[in-house]
Amino acid sequence: MILKERTIPIKILENEALLTRLDPFHESKPLIELDLKKRKAGFNGEKAVDYHLSFLTGKHYWLFFDIRLPLAPHYFQIDTILLTPYYILAIEVKNVSGIIRIDPHIKQCTRIYKDSQEGFIDPISQARRQTHFLQKWLSLHKIPPLPIEYLVVISNPSTTIEYTSRPEAQSPYLNIIHSQSVIDRIIQLNSLYKMKALDDKTLKKIKKLILTHHEDIPSKCLQTYNLKKEEILPGVQCEHCGHLPLKRTRNSWHCDQCSRQSPDSVLKAIDDYFLLVDTKLTSRELRRFLCLPSRKVATGILQTAGLIQNGAGKGTFYTKP
Repeated sequence: MILKERTIPIKILENEALLTRLDPFHESKPLIELDLKKRKAGFNGEKAVDYHLSFLTGKHYWLFFDIRLPLAPHYFQIDTILLTPYYILAIEVKNVSGIIRIDPHIKQCTRIYKDSQEGFIDPISQARRQTHFLQKWLSLHKIPPLPIEYLVVISNPSTTIEYTSRPEAQSPYLNIIHSQSVIDRIIQLNSLYKMKALDDKTLKKIKKLILTHHEDIPSKCLQTYNLKKEEILPGVQCEHCGHLPLKRTRNSWHCDQCSRQSPDSVLKAIDDYFLLVDTKLTSRELRRFLCLPSRKVATGILQTAGLIQNGAGKGTFYTKP
């Protein structure tokens, strides 16, 4: 059973919005496009592994995707958590192409792709650190110690895993597997852990703890790319040709470039504002961002956009649900 779905990461949404709201020749665009490509590849890799996990049958599996939990003074993230009454499995997904060459003795990983080689962070050390954080986090919430296993799953089926020397039988680097092997590995864990480590009450508590304490990554895209708010192009964008700003007409928005109407594009513009500019929106800011001269029209948009109203009078502002 999936208790927390995998959704499009906010950083992908931010990058996509940025690319449409920066000057076409802005110097940061190439970097944003590269970051977007990498993040989409990572997301697609995670979804590929999710497909294999969808074949899990039985009522004793609970899945949490894209979990980010606080562990003062920082946070830790896990791509996938599989909760069972017998053990917890933390899965780190890597979408890597080419050849992964692993030296288990010095904990060095090298990616060989086409004519280039590059080192990357040891995924086993990363996965073990995440399981340590998860165990510590559970302990802080009065959950007794329980078995926590981990896997590093390579989502690209054409990627080759090589070892510089044959790993020992108990080597943690044998926990690097391809996505098509994930169900087989879970079956192996089921045969290893046959005694329940968690009763129903504790299981229920862990589910609630994870769902309650998960926090999405806060928006920091302007800071990431050293951008100023004034560099974000304002206006409602044409859903047909991408032109902005559109002109407000009666109950719609008109594009001077393609002469078509975009009645619902104002909602996308409001989403862009929350993604890129601020988590709070006032009537004055809406008029500026949508290039609206009418306060009455702005108020009507705010009241029908499905936002949450906070405060009263001049202190009124709106937030996303």
